[in-house]
Amino acid sequence: MKTVYAIVVNYNNIQDTTECIKSLLSQSYPCKVLLVDNGSEVEVVEKLRRAFPDVEVLRLAENLGYAGGCNAGIRRVIDRADYVFLVNNDVVVERDALDRMIEEMERDKRIAACQPVVKYYGEDVIWSAGTQLFLGYPRLYLKDKRCKVEPFEPPFGLVGCAMLVRTSALKDIGLFDESLFMMHEETDWCIRAKKKGYKLLVCNAVAYHKVSRSIGLFSPDYLYYISRNWFVVARKAGIVMFLYALLTEPLRIAYYLLKTKKKRDIVHYLTGIAHGIAGVRGKRC
Repeated sequence: MKTVYAIVVNYNNIQDTTECIKSLLSQSYPCKVLLVDNGSEVEVVEKLRRAFPDVEVLRLAENLGYAGGCNAGIRRVIDRADYVFLVNNDVVVERDALDRMIEEMERDKRIAACQPVVKYYGEDVIWSAGTQLFLGYPRLYLKDKRCKVEPFEPPFGLVGCAMLVRTSALKDIGLFDESLFMMHEETDWCIRAKKKGYKLLVCNAVAYHKVSRSIGLFSPDYLYYISRNWFVVARKAGIVMFLYALLTEPLRIAYYLLKTKKKRDIVHYLTGIAHGIAGVRGKRC
């Protein structure tokens, strides 16, 4: 049996993290859980320790972002695990999810990572079955569909909210780019994996996502990082992808914000674009 470590990154969130960890500890395929606390308040960490006394905790002195938090967890367990299961703390995983994903990963050693079909929390509607490149941007594939999904290679990449990664592939490809802080770290990693000849897979396992519970969907920080980091990643991927993003992405998001009457939030998105084009990285000041 392969050794699996589930890595959950938490920042001042007890309720969602508790539900997430419970779903991981009840998996039909046994896994160990590493809770990476990303600089939360002391009482948050202590409450989670008391709730899960057998769960290993790695407490970071400061918030390193999702990329940095995941990397810290990966470094802690990479030499004692065959797989790491990176799970957002606002995700709940069906009991047989790991069983299904590991079965598919073991069929082909060239699969670097896979994800379950991610549905909206409490609904039977798909949020993501991977991503596809659309008008120069990796949008969620099969979003808002109701359909049965058999294992397949996604058109572009995977989403990082529930991603099972082979540790041997991590040692070959490298970890997440911590300079991104959060958002699109998995996009960048998937691009690097495919350039090295690895495969990615969406499995017929299921997870449920509360969708940006920590940062807030279309919050100022969300808009900043999602725009900045796509330009950073697109630049790293090559001049064609960068130019495509430059021509199409501002129009796409501006249309959405105007349509949803969030005109005042455009400034955060435009700041992200400007910083992405300029190559600014790290945590937003």
